[in-house]
Amino acid sequence: MAIVADVADRPWRALSSAPAGGGLTMASAWFNAHVRHDAPLDPAGPAAVLARLADERGLPGDRVAMMTGAAMTSLRLAAADIEGERFAVALTAGLANARAAGDAADERRLHGRAGPPGTINIALFSSARLTDAALVETVGTVAEARAAALAEAGVGSAVSGRSATGTGTDATAVFCAPAGRAVEYTGKHTIVGETVARLVMTALAASIAGARCVGNVESTAYETSAEC
Repeated sequence: MAIVADVADRPWRALSSAPAGGGLTMASAWFNAHVRHDAPLDPAGPAAVLARLADERGLPGDRVAMMTGAAMTSLRLAAADIEGERFAVALTAGLANARAAGDAADERRLHGRAGPPGTINIALFSSARLTDAALVETVGTVAEARAAALAEAGVGSAVSGRSATGTGTDATAVFCAPAGRAVEYTGKHTIVGETVARLVMTALAASIAGARCVGNVESTAYETSAEC
């Protein structure tokens, strides 16, 4: 299974840590692919695997692609408008790989692999154009909001037991319109920074709550229940 989002009728600016299509680029689609936890590692690497999966679905070449061991039922969405511009978050969350910043690394080699599955993948979409600096600042805001949501939920690192700030293989992407008046600042003093953080925290809290409804926070096989 996978999640595919066509960002617009034309490529949007994007900044991401995605294993395929990452960095600062122009993108027409966001692709979030589910991979099985027990699947053997492909020696070709994540980027090649994602390219194959995306090509099989006929996705455009200018895509930002991520992979996760989290079930697609962990997907949560949140959106808000600021002065006629839409900001929307889509994320999937698996916590089996929860880590705190500064935990002892699993991979000790400079050019080693990223780590086991269990990932919080976050995509933010902004109909307002962001400057390059604002894109970077927004990625930072997303990371802080993720850490805050995990702390509020009491999620601990599987390594140290300290409050988790993410997982070992998180990926984040920020997409914005390619034209229009640019937003220059998205930090915590700004309404954009506040809104982005609240959207991420709301969506991630809902995804974690979905896991707790079935009594298995460490699992990435999330479900939702009307009784929760």
